[in-house]
Parts: sequence; structure tokens; C-alpha cells
Amino acid sequence: MVNEKQAASRPGIFGTLVRKFFMDVAKSPGLLACCIFPALFLLVFRLVVIEPVAHEDAPLFLLATGMLFSTAMVPGTTTVYPMAEAREKRTLRTLELAGVGRAPMVAAHGVVSTLWTALMGAACFLVSGAAFNCLLPFMLITVATSIPLTALSLVLGLASRNQMAASFFSLPIIITGIAPLFFTYAEATFQALPLLPTGGGFALVYALAEGTLLAPGSILPAVAQLIWIVASLVALVVAAPRIPGDE
Repeated sequence: MVNEKQAASRPGIFGTLVRKFFMDVAKSPGLLACCIFPALFLLVFRLVVIEPVAHEDAPLFLLATGMLFSTAMVPGTTTVYPMAEAREKRTLRTLELAGVGRAPMVAAHGVVSTLWTALMGAACFLVSGAAFNCLLPFMLITVATSIPLTALSLVLGLASRNQMAASFFSLPIIITGIAPLFFTYAEATFQALPLLPTGGGFALVYALAEGTLLAPGSILPAVAQLIWIVASLVALVVAAPRIPGDE
């Protein structure tokens, strides 16, 4: 058996894992469909519902919805399902026996989830029709907002022993991610958005679409999102080693 420290020191191991996990998603029709669903949903909604009435708030709605769907659906599928499949097919155990530690595998899945989230976020931005000067802040907000759900997905992916468990765990992640959509119907609930893992990012994208991203009102959601990021990463570091592996 290869010593874990020796494996960790091999150049290119982490990059190889990232490429492998990224292509695993690209080669899976089901996972790829889940990834591109947000952009396709926005495109259909824009063509069928919004353009016929030419609503002036269309870019705002499409931007905010695209960010939420990207940060909810991509981590909840591209992370939990591949990790559960690897455990079910014993490939996770094979990698561990080859000296590849749990930490680089978890980190590689996290990087892949972030890459796919960024790609789908960019696709949603293009579909929204928003001004291109909003692209960079939108991408930064989208990636930052996805971190708490990515961390949660990594923990649940480690805990999933099979595809059935992955199906059970991925649904709460998606629902949690899109929950801010249901907080926009009243001023009181809108103010409570920072309490949600993706609520701060949603409020920031909302402000971006309205041209008030740099206003003082954006400070609270930005701080709240940062707190969620730090808390989720700490929880991941604490919880991941305590999840039992395969014998």
C-alpha cells in the first residue's frame, strides 16, 4: 500500500483528481442535465413568459433566479451523486488503498463543483440579457454564494453510501438553495434573507440588478454571506474526518 504522505506529495495528483471528477460529470447525461437545467429554464421562461409582455424587471428576476438555481442544483448533484457512486462501486476505497487521502478527494470534488457552478452561472447570465459590466460581480457573488451549499454537499456526499441515499440528501440542498425565492413576496421576509445560506448572495444580486450593489444596504447581506461561508467551511473541516469510511 502506498503511504498517504508519499501520495500527497506526488505532483499532479490533485489536478488529476479534479480533471477526472470534472469529466465524470461531463460524461454523465443525468448530471449534465441537472447542470444545464438552470440556463435552459431561464431561456424558456424568458422566451415564453417574459418577452411577450416585455417586463422591465426581467433582467433582475432572471439574474437572481439564475444565481439561485446554479448555486442550488449544481453542488447538490455534481458533488453528492459522484461521491455516493464512488463509495457504492468501491472506487473510493480503491483510491484510499492507493494512498490518495480523503482530504484531496474532498477538495477536488469541491473545486469541480465550484467550476461547474461558475460555468452554469455564466450561462444563466448570458441568458438573462443583463449588461456585461455586471458579469464580473455576478460571477463573484455566484461563486461565493455556492460555497456553503458546496460544503454541505461534500459532507452529505461522504455520508451517502449509495445512490438512493444521495437522492435523499440532494433534495434538501436544492430546496435550501432556492428558498430565497419564497422570501420576496413581503418586505418583512425580504429583510430576513441574510438568515439563509444563499440569502445574502440573492440580496446582492438583487442590488446588482438595481444598480445599488455599492450602497450601504448591501453591507448586511455581504457580511451575512461571509459568515455563512466561514461557518460552512469550519463545519466541513470538523465533520468530514468524523464520517466513517469504508472498511
